[in-house]
Formats: sequence, C-alpha cells, structure tokens
Amino acid sequence: MRAFFTLGVIVACAISCGLSLRAADQEPAAAKGPAEESSPAPGDKTDENVSREFQGLAAVPEFRGVIDDPDGYVNLRKDKRADAPVVTKVKAGEPFEFQKKEHDDWCHVKLESGMGGWMPYSRIKLYFTKQDLPAKPEEGDEVDEQARARGINYYEVTQAAARGDQKALKTFLSFRGDGAAAEEHVRVSSVVIHLIGDEAFAKFLDEQSLDFCEQLTVAWESRTVWPFDTKEYFRRHFPKSAKFLFGDYDALIRDYTRAIKRNPKDSHAYRKRGVIEYRVEKGENAVAAKDIQKAIDLNGKVGDYYLDLGSCQLFNRRPREAIAAALKALKLDPDNATMINTVLATGYLFDNQFEKAKTVYSENIATGIRSDRSFSEVVLDYFKRLEEAGVTHPDMEKIKALLTTEAEAR
Repeated sequence: MRAFFTLGVIVACAISCGLSLRAADQEPAAAKGPAEESSPAPGDKTDENVSREFQGLAAVPEFRGVIDDPDGYVNLRKDKRADAPVVTKVKAGEPFEFQKKEHDDWCHVKLESGMGGWMPYSRIKLYFTKQDLPAKPEEGDEVDEQARARGINYYEVTQAAARGDQKALKTFLSFRGDGAAAEEHVRVSSVVIHLIGDEAFAKFLDEQSLDFCEQLTVAWESRTVWPFDTKEYFRRHFPKSAKFLFGDYDALIRDYTRAIKRNPKDSHAYRKRGVIEYRVEKGENAVAAKDIQKAIDLNGKVGDYYLDLGSCQLFNRRPREAIAAALKALKLDPDNATMINTVLATGYLFDNQFEKAKTVYSENIATGIRSDRSFSEVVLDYFKRLEEAGVTHPDMEKIKALLTTEAEAR
C-alpha cells in the first residue's frame, strides 16, 4: 500500500531516523560536491542570519494541521512566546504544515501562502482528507493480506468506515495486525476518526462495550495522533469520544442521568448507566441490575440488554437470574451466541451445574468473538474481573485448565 499520508502520522522508527513520509515518496537528490555547491546570494538566509528558533528543524517531520480554537482563529507569532509579535491570524479551516519537536509547547507553522511562524501545539488539530486513506492494495501489501486472512476486505471496509458506516467502523476498529501492518492500521485509524469527527465517533463508541473501548485505547497506545499525547489530544479535540476512550465514567453517568431526566423512556441511557455502575462503581451491582431491567422494561427486544443483565447478575451473585437472561439473549440475538455463551456457561458454573457449564465452554473454545479475541481469552478475562470483585467458585480452576489445554491442542 502506498505511503498515503505525505504529511501525516509517521511510524516511530522513521521518526527516530529523522525521516519524513514526504522523503519516502521522493527520489533522493544527488549530493553536491564542494565544486557544485553555490555560495549564498546577497540577502539569502544562512545559519548566521536565521533565528536560532528556526534552526534544528530540518530533521523534524512535517504534518498537516488546522486550528481548533473557540475564537475561530489563532495568532501566528514571530517567536515562541505568547507576547511575541503577531505575524498573521490563522483562521479555522485553513490547512497548514507544521513541525513539532518532542517536549516543545510550540510548533513551527508554515501557511499555504508561504508565511511562517509559531503557534502553541494545543491549538493544532491534525488535518486529513479522503486522499490520505489507503489506495487499492497492491501485491504484497501486508495489512491487506492479514485482513483478508481474517475475511476482511481492508480497502472496502476502510472506505465505508470513513463514511461513518457503523458496521464497517466496528469491523475496521476491531482489526488487529502484526508488525508493519499494525503500524499502518493505527495510522489509517487516525485518518478515519478525523474524517468522521468527534460527534459521530462518540455516537459509535456509545454503542460499544466498555471492553471494546478499553482495548481500542490499548491498541492505539501513543501512536494514533503522533506527535501529540493521545489522551490530552482526545480530551482537547475529541472531548465527547474521550469520555468513552479514557474511562471518564463519572462524567458518562452524569450524561446518562441527564438523558434519563430529559426522556424517562430512554432505554439506552438506562442500559449504559447500569453497565457502568456494575463494571466500575463498586457495590452498585443491585442498582445496576435495576437500571438494566428498566431498560428491558422499556424495550425488551434487544439481546444486548439481556446479555448485560446476565453479566451484571453474575457480579451480583445471582447465577440463576444470569442464566435466564442469557437464554433470553440467545433467542433474541443468535448471531451473538459466542459472547452470550461466556455468560451462560459461567452462570451454569456458579449455579453448580458443572457438566452443563463444561459442555458450553468446550463447544465454543474454537470460536472467535472478534478478529483479535478468542472465546477462551474473553472467558479468562471475565474470570479475572469476577475474582477481582470477590466473586469466585471452586470449579473455576478446572475451567481455566480446560480452556487453556484445549485451546493449545487446537
């Protein structure tokens, strides 16, 4: 796949070598020997007459950006000082090139007009267009090959995700590559989320599980919005999405509570508030179950509501209620059977129905829940959360051994 962001996000190893993606797309110029080098013409800038603030940027990669400021403009200054003379005003929506050194609070900005100056990094948001999305794959493209091995047409899914298609976005963000493919996918993820924007991305995240959001953040690490700090960047430029990505659960509970006050029949708000209560707020399992049950009372045709209720009831030490909820979820949403079976089997286990539990676990071991998560991995993580909450059973160790042994055998 071609290097698709000329001035976009850069692979860490390229940065360490002092390279930019622009350099990768161009033939290196032939080096001039001493006889070929020309002397500076009168008036040309040299190291002697260029401000020290502008020196040392030759090896710093370039990116594209726009301002993000409530005033609708940012002053471009002559030096890296808030009181430095103003070169010009940069307006919202005006793309520019910028360079940022690590640990520097100021970025050197070059406008399309050719004017240059300095701007605080906090006012800059990365800028991408559809042209920054990957082109149709060529032979040997690692990310495309790894995606096809998982039954994903990477090019088509990426294009649809960038248009805001929710199903495609889920498939796209669930993909995990290896090696260079993983690096490339993280960079493409940055393009996609910037194209769809904070509002649409937050709406998408609102529909996902807490696990999905947490795993997405881990997968991105610090590379998604390079050269900026991921958490700080999202909280500043994608504030609605940041609540989901970085676990601002108190704020989310307040948001859902306000939504319920505005519309007491908002089943989604009840369900999401309940999930956060039992997953995050210690000792709130009974309250959480009540909220999720309220969501079911308002809309009893959503399989995920019953799945959440079943999981909550396990943490609430009510395995029979968990079994009943999981069985209802299976009827409503058979396509999500593998995930539902993690709750059903654990309900049987905690209800001392070991053989039933073993059968369900064994039947699902070979099944993948997402492109990067096996049934066994999800169950083992689930056990860990339950144990951390003080919910255990003597036969859990037998199931751990079963999952590990049979998964290795396969």
